[in-house]
Amino acid sequence: MAGSLLARRGIGYDVPAEGYDELYGEEQLKKYSAIVSELERGIARINVVADIGCGTGLLGEYLRTLGFGGTYIGIDLASERLESAKRRADSSWMLIQADAEHLPLRSRSIDLVACVTVIHLLDVEKAVRELVRVSRGYLALTLLKKRIDLRDRMLQSIKNFAGEASMKEIVREDLRDLIIVLSHDKDVASNPSSTK
Repeated sequence: MAGSLLARRGIGYDVPAEGYDELYGEEQLKKYSAIVSELERGIARINVVADIGCGTGLLGEYLRTLGFGGTYIGIDLASERLESAKRRADSSWMLIQADAEHLPLRSRSIDLVACVTVIHLLDVEKAVRELVRVSRGYLALTLLKKRIDLRDRMLQSIKNFAGEASMKEIVREDLRDLIIVLSHDKDVASNPSSTK
């Protein structure tokens, strides 16, 4: 089923899982760092992270280097990516083959939901609805700048589904993605703005 869903969406990976980290790893780490920097004051309260479109598990490994000792849930539709993620997993990881538009997670069960460089592959409205549904603390989304045509639709979906959550938009010249961080945490709330 996952293979047919990937094909129906026109999702094909031009880089095998083994080469992904080498080609994109450094760029992904910059995005993770930008997200963590934005969450700095609230990061200590994060115990459960869901990485939607986890690929090879780079975010989980990055969080481990920061001393994160909570539960990391990696979700991806591609089985070969999950096989690569298993090789770096430890006992605090759960890896699940699932669709981002139909997440097998309870509502408001995740402290940090991350969807990094994936939203452009999905139905934006369905995916944002699911990401917001499972989030109880923070939601970090990134959108490739070359797909900026989806920005307004993504922001409208966030507004429709996130309600009272505060939002920060991060635009940096050294990143290929626009980063959006939502917070349901009133102590860390910030008004919509851009950081260059």
